[in-house]
Amino acid sequence: MYTPGRSAATTLTGWGMVLSAGAAVLVSLAGVSPHAPLIPAPALAGLSVLFATAWVVASYRSSTRTRDPLSKPYRETRRPNPALRYVFGFGVALATAAALMTVFTIDSAYGRETEHLEAAGYDEYRVPVVRLAGDPVFHEGDQDQDPYYTTDLVLRIPYETGPREVTVPGMYTRFEPPVAGRTKVDVYFAPRDPEGPVVEDGRRETTWTHLLVFAFWGAPWTLVAGGILSGCMDDDEVHGLRRFEPEVHLPALGILLAGLALLLPVALEFDVAGHAHLPALLAVPTPALAFTWLVKRG
Repeated sequence: MYTPGRSAATTLTGWGMVLSAGAAVLVSLAGVSPHAPLIPAPALAGLSVLFATAWVVASYRSSTRTRDPLSKPYRETRRPNPALRYVFGFGVALATAAALMTVFTIDSAYGRETEHLEAAGYDEYRVPVVRLAGDPVFHEGDQDQDPYYTTDLVLRIPYETGPREVTVPGMYTRFEPPVAGRTKVDVYFAPRDPEGPVVEDGRRETTWTHLLVFAFWGAPWTLVAGGILSGCMDDDEVHGLRRFEPEVHLPALGILLAGLALLLPVALEFDVAGHAHLPALLAVPTPALAFTWLVKRG
């Protein structure tokens, strides 16, 4: 029968597993990689897997099963640390949030294009209408929208190399049709890149866009979830989870490893059966599932 044991190796590998996993979560939430492929977070997660494997091996080696049969069984003498339940509670909540953020990873081609445009000064600018390239089309308003016109317009774009005339289809003007030489409209372009796009609504998604959305909407719920999980835990029960039990920890580690594998297609930008983001979405609940298994079987 397996009996838990403790050694310097179990302590070192256990802390290594926790710290590297925590670093992977924080790196993911901080948006260190602006777009795919995501290298730092998967590398840290892989390091955590190595530490977890070493922790299992060290725990087996320190088990009283390998000791003298006449020796006394191992007994935990350290008092429960009340901070441990907060590590588990907020760790599960933050890991779930990090997995969800990974689902919305920006692909590398779009990310590199965005970086290039931003370096060339890409932003929204107000420019004059040179002439109309088509007849204005009137759209009636309603309770949610004012009346407006859409028109193909020729605009003068002030590039740093000199102004150019560019035709932009379907430009929006509110209330009145545009007038050549008088009307000005807002468009997105990069002043230092004449070959770049000129569009009416050119707002581009970035990692920071998702981070701001998460900070405003997701962070409060993540903290609430972490607080609720921490408050529902018992210090003694959580303390007991520190020592390896094969039937308890191996399935939980398997669930977490499956979640990491499901995140890799979108993080490293490759498809599985034609999908990348769908597997990542399936990985979101794995931290909670692994912790539920620990609590129920521990």
